[in-house]
Amino acid sequence: MTDTPLLPEEAPAASGSVPARGRKARKALPESTKRILLVVGGVFLLIASVAAFYFTSDAFDERTPVLVSAVSIDAGETVSASYFTSELVLAGSIPHIPYTAGAPSAFEGLVAAHPIAAGALVHPDMFIEGDTVAVGVELEIIVPLDVSLATEELAEFDQVLLIDPGAAPTEQDEGRPRRVVRPFQLANFDGSQMRLLVTPEEWASWTADLQAVGGTFMVVDLGLGAEAEEMTGRLDAVWLDQWNEALDEMARRLAEANQTPTAGPGELEVIVAFDTSLVPSGVAEGDLVLVIDPGEAPLANNPGRPRAVIRTLELSNYSGGQMQMFVPPEEWQYWLGLSDDLGATPMVLPVPEGTDTDDMSARLNAEWQTAWERAVADAGSAG
Repeated sequence: MTDTPLLPEEAPAASGSVPARGRKARKALPESTKRILLVVGGVFLLIASVAAFYFTSDAFDERTPVLVSAVSIDAGETVSASYFTSELVLAGSIPHIPYTAGAPSAFEGLVAAHPIAAGALVHPDMFIEGDTVAVGVELEIIVPLDVSLATEELAEFDQVLLIDPGAAPTEQDEGRPRRVVRPFQLANFDGSQMRLLVTPEEWASWTADLQAVGGTFMVVDLGLGAEAEEMTGRLDAVWLDQWNEALDEMARRLAEANQTPTAGPGELEVIVAFDTSLVPSGVAEGDLVLVIDPGEAPLANNPGRPRAVIRTLELSNYSGGQMQMFVPPEEWQYWLGLSDDLGATPMVLPVPEGTDTDDMSARLNAEWQTAWERAVADAGSAG
């Protein structure tokens, strides 16, 4: 058998004489280096894991910021924005208010309807308007308002002046001037009155003021840029002048009414009685009347005469069916003998304002003439 020659790379190397050829030889790492590399790799892996959790944790956090009470709140306590803060919670379907920068301010000035613990979720039903329900020792007072003096339509929270409407002078009472009682901001105003909840002391003050002004305040709204104090002074001054003028006029009329009538030069006094049977409601001082001859019913031997208007007269110094007159002698004689001439007391019939007295007199005379003629005919037929 022929021996097959070995290729050069397959030939066995001579022991210790020629280095190996072909694949590169790899140098093994020391064990200490391997351990260091493992520790460093672990540290980087831990840092990467923490960073990944930090940057991705919010994506999986379902909590939301909500409004909660920062302190314990008692029932009836008036709150402010400082009473509230925010917390991250899983509110779910529990009533709550999402927290925003302006959320606490929405409850400014409201009153707690019941005790609220610190940290409790806040919702609107926990609070009420302070002026809609009595808080502590408060009483209700209704303040009626007359807005006829207001220059603009009034609304809640408008600044106004509350006015005593005053009272005009009368023969029995001098009255009082209109005046400003106090400035006030409308509260719980429905267009005609306010419903106020006040302390017992304020309730007593409001009650006394309402009684003093007759039960209703008038209202004046403050004009643009007007100062309450200045406006009060000017209005009070104007109203005081008006009242003084009315008081002087009333005093003058009373003086004239109380003055005893007397005859003037060349006059004589006569008292004339009048028959008011034609006027169910009667007549009074100052009325313009028709003086009427009551006439005379016809008889078989006496035709009598028809009822007729004699003249017009304004009643003055009239009382109890009699009128006191001061007249010249000729007229004095006329009135003195009128009843005797007529054979009866003259009648009176008031004339409404604006009436044409001549026309009314003519129409009355025509009617009475017709009635008298018919009575005469009836009397003749009977005879």
